[in-house]
Amino acid sequence: MPSVSSLIIASIWAVVIIVVFRGAANPPLPEPLFFGKIPLLTIATVLSLPVLVFGLSSLWMRHSPFYHPKLAELVNARLGPNTLESFLVRLRPMLLFAVAAMLHSLVGFWRSYKSDAPPGVYLTNAFFMSAGVAFTLAHAVLYFRKAIGVYPICDTHRALADMPERKPLREALRVYWWTLLGVGLFPLILIIGGEFLHIPFEAFMLPFFVVMFLAGWPWLSGRATYSFWLVACAVWILGGIVAVILLELIRAIIA
Repeated sequence: MPSVSSLIIASIWAVVIIVVFRGAANPPLPEPLFFGKIPLLTIATVLSLPVLVFGLSSLWMRHSPFYHPKLAELVNARLGPNTLESFLVRLRPMLLFAVAAMLHSLVGFWRSYKSDAPPGVYLTNAFFMSAGVAFTLAHAVLYFRKAIGVYPICDTHRALADMPERKPLREALRVYWWTLLGVGLFPLILIIGGEFLHIPFEAFMLPFFVVMFLAGWPWLSGRATYSFWLVACAVWILGGIVAVILLELIRAIIA
């Protein structure tokens, strides 16, 4: 006879799949992300964003995004050691999200084809497919890295102890200062490039996520405290202020 946890896991999967299928199969069609002719650069950006976001994040996640040490302490204290970790490993929530996104995409593609939907609706469905691929990639990377809540680990405390220790802000800035260069310079490139070189906004979307992920890497990977991310946000704002001032100076000189 299946265990209670197995029944719960099977029920969660069944409910999610049924809800997603009914939501995707019933009218109305989703609103298009864009109207009219869609530039190829925009299509490439929209489809690559989920893979970029979840793919890069999984490279330095300390554990499953559905796992939290404090929650694990509460659950494991009542139900036994490694109860939460084992449940997450068997539930495979990242793959559940992947299946849900791909199912939504496939049903959406079929409905769009049957109803002669505009191209923007197809891009919406393609975005869901890209998200499904991204969730699958993230699960595979976390499993390969033997992350807690994804890979079956017997000694969770030892795994947590082996993770890098978070450096205080002063030391983190001394070691990881180079990760802030992108967020500091990007506003200048965005404003100057858009104003004088007429570079389309879509061309800046992927580089924006790249520099923001680079700036957040020390905190997300557990190598620095949250204050490092606050400093990164301050550098971004300061870079924007400097970029606006330089733009006005250039305009004044040209005029």
